[in-house]
Amino acid sequence: MAAASFPSDPAKRKVILILAPHEFERCSYEPGAAKGLLDEEACVLRFPLVFEGDTHSALQSIVDARLARAGSMLVQSPFDPDTYEEASLAPERFALTKHMHFSTFCRFLGAKEVSVEQVDRVTRKGKSTLDAKGERLGSSVQMTLETEELEKFRAQMHLRDEFSGGPADVIAAEQFLRRKGLWADPSMQTLLEMRREGTNQLLTRRLVLSLSNEAKRNLNVITRLKLPAFVKLSAEHDRKIAEQCDYTLTVFVRF
Repeated sequence: MAAASFPSDPAKRKVILILAPHEFERCSYEPGAAKGLLDEEACVLRFPLVFEGDTHSALQSIVDARLARAGSMLVQSPFDPDTYEEASLAPERFALTKHMHFSTFCRFLGAKEVSVEQVDRVTRKGKSTLDAKGERLGSSVQMTLETEELEKFRAQMHLRDEFSGGPADVIAAEQFLRRKGLWADPSMQTLLEMRREGTNQLLTRRLVLSLSNEAKRNLNVITRLKLPAFVKLSAEHDRKIAEQCDYTLTVFVRF
């Protein structure tokens, strides 16, 4: 476990754990405590955070977002290595961010309309589904809490975006995907190829978009950490991490 300085390499801070002074010190002498927190993609910091020289943009972002608190587990955004979210909120927040990026990507491709038709949330307990109007379409099991979580998620989304439309700027769209770490998404790659210049242009497409694939890579780092019993995080954190929920959208795009 090391926390002498804030890692400049984004790959070494996919997850950040901020410990209270007494917890940090106890890790140094409690048998096996520090070993459980050793991970090449995780960083453990002591509260209050120490600023050395020029403040790193990622660290400044954490402070500006009021996330620099003892007992915080932060997860790096898969779309911006200098942006972080509380681990308990990360799956939902990153899913919403990807939805926003998808709409922006479609705008680059000359879309006139991007509409969400259906939202799905899958956990170990089952699957919940809502249509764009918020009506429950069914689930594999009776889930009051899970359905409420899905309704809250849907309420935060922009369900329909309209643009003036125009020729596809494929170069800008491709650069956007690469910049946001979305180049590997098969739905976006296919849409990009279908909008390249040529005859018989694509006019509409209905697709299912995974909002959780990219975030999983960073969230999985948390599962590798073995927190000492004396390190206390919120009960909400434990529940959210254990859920391992996935969000998907059924989206209609018109060019």
